Amino acid sequence: MSSMKKRGTSMVLFYLGEIVAIVIVALLLISTSFRIADSKTPAKVYVANDLALVMDSLFSSPGNIIINYTEGLSNYTIEFNDDSILIYSIDKNLDNVERKFVGYKDYTMDLKFTKPKSIQFARIGGEIIVDEKMNKNINTLSCNKVIIDNTENLKDKKILVDPGYEKGKTKPSEEMCNIANSFIFKITNAWVNYPNILSTRNLHEYDEDEGILSINCNDPSKSDKPVDAGVVISLRAGKDNDIEKNNIKAFIVSGSDKEKESKGLACLIINSILENKDLDEVNITGVSIVPVDLETTDENFPKYIFLKNGEKAEDFNAADFDKIFVLLEIGNSKSEDGKELLKKITKLGDSISKGFMKYGK
Repeated sequence: MSSMKKRGTSMVLFYLGEIVAIVIVALLLISTSFRIADSKTPAKVYVANDLALVMDSLFSSPGNIIINYTEGLSNYTIEFNDDSILIYSIDKNLDNVERKFVGYKDYTMDLKFTKPKSIQFARIGGEIIVDEKMNKNINTLSCNKVIIDNTENLKDKKILVDPGYEKGKTKPSEEMCNIANSFIFKITNAWVNYPNILSTRNLHEYDEDEGILSINCNDPSKSDKPVDAGVVISLRAGKDNDIEKNNIKAFIVSGSDKEKESKGLACLIINSILENKDLDEVNITGVSIVPVDLETTDENFPKYIFLKNGEKAEDFNAADFDKIFVLLEIGNSKSEDGKELLKKITKLGDSISKGFMKYGK
């Protein structure tokens, strides 16, 4: 009987030992997980602070603003509430970092992103938008703030089309040449008399009666730079090492006699691209109009368009430049979204032509 009691006591102690061991292991695991989480706390605090500043920027911005945040988010779950951001790695009740931002009165937000690669922030027309991938039409610019002389119709002007040049190469890229030719085809078919189309490259006329024109991009020689063009559109593909970006930019000549008109045309072209439903599957991360000082800008800007015969780049005076000019930089050829966008040859050509036809209306 005594031996039975001892055996029972031993068994109880054995099971108690197992339970204690399990509890100790569980506590060690929890402790380890907290140490791991704690080791990442500085990075987590940095991201929380940074995102709170981004939200403050959205609420305080006097105009439209678009921010694509791509750094250090994929390790966390991120929650946006009415006036705060909560970031955590494991459990929001255990390892969270919370930061406040200054929102609007009665502003409500309830969003959750789990290990996002990026988050896009925007304030468009007073609306605050936070999402992993925005629909591109939210970026539409407000062209009505650009005053355009409605009596000026581009249809009556000579239009110079420059398909652009790859740095270090003697001819344009195939995509830019095809987009330029698509644009020429659209406007000569529906709007502009073909004699009014000029180019920095030699033009090939397919049909004299129909006036079907095409830029001969395989010809390495340049055409004479026509000084009587009233409008210049130059094209190039963007190149950005940040492959998360796929922006559209329109560069205009700062301080020129036609800066205001150039800005108006740039705005209409960009919006026509953004409003094209056939481009909806392509993610465009941002748009902008950039005034450029031609007297100080680098060699990547196509000054050759503006120079008369015998004139040097350093002699150029922007104030004397009396042409409506837009250098349209399309997408990011280093990103997957940019490559997809540049494949949309006819859609881009159609959009650019519609921007031209809207001018002055």
